[in-house]
Amino acid sequence: MKNLLIRNIKLRKWTILIYAILLILSPLHLIISNDTIFTKVSYSCVAMLLLFISLKDSGHAFRFYSKLGHRRAYDFFGSLPVSKKDLLNANYITVLVFTLVGAGILSLYNMPDSNLADSDVNFNYTIPISYMTINFFAIPIAFKQFIERKAERISFLVYLLFMFILVPFAVAFSIIGITLLFQIDFSFLNKCEWLLNYGLLVLSIIFFVINYFMQFKKLKSH
Repeated sequence: MKNLLIRNIKLRKWTILIYAILLILSPLHLIISNDTIFTKVSYSCVAMLLLFISLKDSGHAFRFYSKLGHRRAYDFFGSLPVSKKDLLNANYITVLVFTLVGAGILSLYNMPDSNLADSDVNFNYTIPISYMTINFFAIPIAFKQFIERKAERISFLVYLLFMFILVPFAVAFSIIGITLLFQIDFSFLNKCEWLLNYGLLVLSIIFFVINYFMQFKKLKSH
């Protein structure tokens, strides 16, 4: 499995380089005051870079799948003289490590949260938390059989739009609908902010783990 992990890391060398640069630069935004034109422009550039990374890397499994060779990946790697168990473990560890490291890097910066707000309601959709949630959900949604085999009807762009836009709004409007139905004070919605962040994160972790054991069981049955 060691060689498989090394292979996976080499496939993401540019991502590792970007993470390393952001990690090295992270202390600077804490010690440099944001009160000059140069620093404001620099902060804006870094914020745009972080936003780009949070979007592009929210779906490690999709990027990993493309690096392996898209549709031919499963047939090719499944024919190699390697343990399918090691292949499964290496792929899951790769997605897990890159997800946690990426979320850790994003949390070092003061990223502006996505916000759904009204006069009485304020939902904050925390970027590092949503980053992990979207990455963990990618496996059971688009790669539920094998990480090397993607569901044909689910593209990377469709997945991002679904997870970044449809899911948060669906959760928010569902809570609002329940509040109106049962005539609950709207200020109560602020207490449900955790559902949009940690609730979805916990759910994504559960599905991520369950899908691993389902794939593992499938390998043992063959």
